[in-house]
Amino acid sequence: MHMQSPGCPDCGIPLGSPPPARCTRCRLPLTGPDAFALWQVTGELSALDARRQWLAQRHAELLAALRARREAPAEIPVAASAGAPAIVPVSGPAARELSAPSARTALLIVGGVLVVVAAVVFTVVSWGRLGIGGRAAVLLALTACALALPRPLRRRQLTATAETSAAVGLALVLLDGYAARQAGLGGLDRVGAAGYWAVLTALTAVGAAGYGWWQRLRLPLPVGLLMARLPGLLGTAALGGTTEDYATAVIATASVDFAVLYALTARDTAGQAGFRERVGGERAATTLVTVARAVAGGWALLGGALAVGYAVVAPSPAAVVRAWVPLGLLVLLGTVLCRGFRALPFALRAGAEGVAAVAVIVAVGAGLRYVTPPGWAVVGYAAPAALIAAWAAVSCARSGRWAKPATGGPTGGPFAPPSRAAAALGELAAASTALLLTGVVVLPKLAHALIRPVAHGVALWGGGHPPRWSWQLAAAPLVVLWLSAAVLAAMAGLRARAVGDGDRHPDRLANALRNAQALTAVPAVLLLPVALGLPYAWVLAAAVVASVAVAVDVVRRPDAALLPRLLVLAATGALALLWSSADRAAVLAVWGTFAASAAVLAHVLSATASPPAVRTTARVAGAFAVLALGVEAVASGATAGLPRHVTAFAVLAVAVTAAGAAAAWHRMPGRGQVSTAVEGAGYALAAIAIALTALHPDALSLALAVTGVAGLAVALRPDRRRAALVGTGLLIASSWVRLALAGVSSPEAYTLPITAAALVVGHRRRTGTPGTGSWPAYGAGLSATMLPGLAAMWSDENWVRPLLLGAAALLVTVVGVRARLQAPLVVGGGVLVLVGLHELAPTVVQVFGLLPRWVPVAAAGLLLLLLGATYEKRIDEARRLRDTVRSMT
Repeated sequence: MHMQSPGCPDCGIPLGSPPPARCTRCRLPLTGPDAFALWQVTGELSALDARRQWLAQRHAELLAALRARREAPAEIPVAASAGAPAIVPVSGPAARELSAPSARTALLIVGGVLVVVAAVVFTVVSWGRLGIGGRAAVLLALTACALALPRPLRRRQLTATAETSAAVGLALVLLDGYAARQAGLGGLDRVGAAGYWAVLTALTAVGAAGYGWWQRLRLPLPVGLLMARLPGLLGTAALGGTTEDYATAVIATASVDFAVLYALTARDTAGQAGFRERVGGERAATTLVTVARAVAGGWALLGGALAVGYAVVAPSPAAVVRAWVPLGLLVLLGTVLCRGFRALPFALRAGAEGVAAVAVIVAVGAGLRYVTPPGWAVVGYAAPAALIAAWAAVSCARSGRWAKPATGGPTGGPFAPPSRAAAALGELAAASTALLLTGVVVLPKLAHALIRPVAHGVALWGGGHPPRWSWQLAAAPLVVLWLSAAVLAAMAGLRARAVGDGDRHPDRLANALRNAQALTAVPAVLLLPVALGLPYAWVLAAAVVASVAVAVDVVRRPDAALLPRLLVLAATGALALLWSSADRAAVLAVWGTFAASAAVLAHVLSATASPPAVRTTARVAGAFAVLALGVEAVASGATAGLPRHVTAFAVLAVAVTAAGAAAAWHRMPGRGQVSTAVEGAGYALAAIAIALTALHPDALSLALAVTGVAGLAVALRPDRRRAALVGTGLLIASSWVRLALAGVSSPEAYTLPITAAALVVGHRRRTGTPGTGSWPAYGAGLSATMLPGLAAMWSDENWVRPLLLGAAALLVTVVGVRARLQAPLVVGGGVLVLVGLHELAPTVVQVFGLLPRWVPVAAAGLLLLLLGATYEKRIDEARRLRDTVRSMT
């Protein structure tokens, strides 16, 4: 049949066969990749037009046929003609749960697996019943049929069946190899198993990839890719290789994978179009390339992990030299991928260069491990990591990767090649990670050196007699710490220089690097005297001087780069305070010095109109000054040999002084927040002082009395009127402790006068000041009698006190309800409930003793069921009760 020659895509003139290089009318070029793509698009549009015409004609025919059957009954299904969609009645069967392609795929997978299983059974079970010729003929015939079927199946548009047939054929190829060796064909049974299968899997992998490419099938290509993992491992096993040999084989396999990928993807437009056509389209090509990259990259990482692990634990210099082979291959692979594999994304290229940098660091460190003194092996890894990180940081700054888009153009820099930028970032990330890992390795030794004085101080202040101690630190961990600090400083400086002035244009990365460098430099500097073997006093003095110097600098320049200096101040101060615990005199000197420095810092910083960060620093400094004076008081008492309950009054004196200082600062302009922090720290010290006297009632009563009087004094401030409640409560508690010490068994006689006076004063205050609530007016007076009486009731076996206390509580509750006052209602109701429980407790105990043990469990279960059944109603009632109580004054 003669096919009509295509026309020009632009002017439509017939071109003849074969078409010329240019159109004879409009001179449109008709050759090249673009012309080829235009022919494809034109052909597809023509096919779509023809399909649309056929569908329109078919639509008219079907519509006419349905119009002729309008009178047909609705319940009788109308058979659809060929090519038309089936009309499913509303009352018909349920929708199918499996689509046609899914069912087809499932059938093909199950069928293919069954065919392979049948072939295996035939080979294993029925193999011996045939002669050598029959065996070979059967297996080769099956394999040839399975591999030859995909082409005719594809011609009939049975693509999935063709893929299944190809998969069965590839499986039969391996089965053929197994059968041939088992039968001893050509002496194959005398060949080693590992070597034989290495050759067979290599040939099968190459053959599967070539077969899939030739037949334009999708499945054989990834099968060949995955099977290519085996030849290297099997060949190494056949040769009796060691760990570094396996690593070399794995990395070599990954290198071959990337080389094949480069050959397939690094082409011109026509070549890429041909590749996409071979593998089944754009989507299939993208998926195949992505999977191949992931498999090859994972295989390279596996080989790198094996090589790195072997190099780190290599038992001899000769083993290290052998480990350099896979490491060098990994370096070469990473460098080539980063700088020559243009099809890789930027992140993957940076990762490849990072892997190469890690290989270099491990190779150098493993070699230096046998030439450095004992204990310096970690420095052999840290030194090359630091050098590479510094060089990579310089490269990043030069390439513009650290410049802001607003100041340096695009993120990649206007003149930086992508390969150089990716290499710089990959090396920086890898070297920084390696340096961090070396820091983790030396961290236990550094931590031991940092807390060694603290361990001695615990034994010293615990009351024992600690033995003599020594403070030492090897030089190698400190060198690693210094390298980390130097790299962070270089990175912070380069970043700040790349983005401009850090104070006028804040940059998060530069600030983070600067802060990390500050935190790393503090222990690196302060532990240097320890590594040099200087005395304990000199080391402690260096920490104190450094902390005070930073505090002075903050006072002089409160607005310039505040956060790094605060971090240095906090780190040096914390180390100095911790280290001072090893000596009593040192504790007194250091805590006193820091208390004075913090007070000066709070006073100076709060006197200026500063940013919020400076004001927060002033508040923290003020609170720390008070707490440091409290520690100074405790340490002074312990050094003087005073008991804890006596030392508590020194702490209480500091707390009272802090309250007075807070009141004085509150009257100064701009120092309100600092005074609040100082006042809060004083309250914390007061609570600690009372806790120190808890085991000594005499001292506890006095401490409560002093604290109560101080609370009443604080209440003289107009903004601290509520402190009167706390002061009154503390004085009442002090009187209760004193009554208990006097052996008073009937506290009501002593508390009733106080209650009466308090209620009278509260009533006069409430009538004189209408806005006064019931708790300030009556809370302290009611509690003064009822709470001691309630405590005495639980140790009283008579019935008089519970009766009188219950009657009084009932009266107070009724008064609270009638007057709608919250304090009498809550106090009276609570005491009344506790009195009822006290009277009911013996009966409940007796009843529980008579009942079987299952009865309480059953009752609890029924109660839970009842509560669950009426939960919503109970919640509503509880809300109404809460609202009623809250509405009381």
